[in-house]
Amino acid sequence: MSDIVAEIRAAYERVGVRLDQPATYGTYYRLLCAACGRMVGNVGDRLLPGMAAALVEGQADLYATGQLGCACRHGGTAARPAAGT
Repeated sequence: MSDIVAEIRAAYERVGVRLDQPATYGTYYRLLCAACGRMVGNVGDRLLPGMAAALVEGQADLYATGQLGCACRHGGTAARPAAGT
């Protein structure tokens, strides 16, 4: 697994989403709910270092309120920003 794929995996795990196997030629990965396995999106592996964490962090409030992620709301509470941030 490449460093960027490991970084993407870690960033999305924080909000209850896991990376599936590559969907097309190793460039795009399906994002699956860690609880129920429902597909919630796609992500490409052409991100720059640090970009995946910044993307997920910038959307943490959307995951926390259920506007992003899975309808089963898994990971919503994990996505809430820490106090004072």
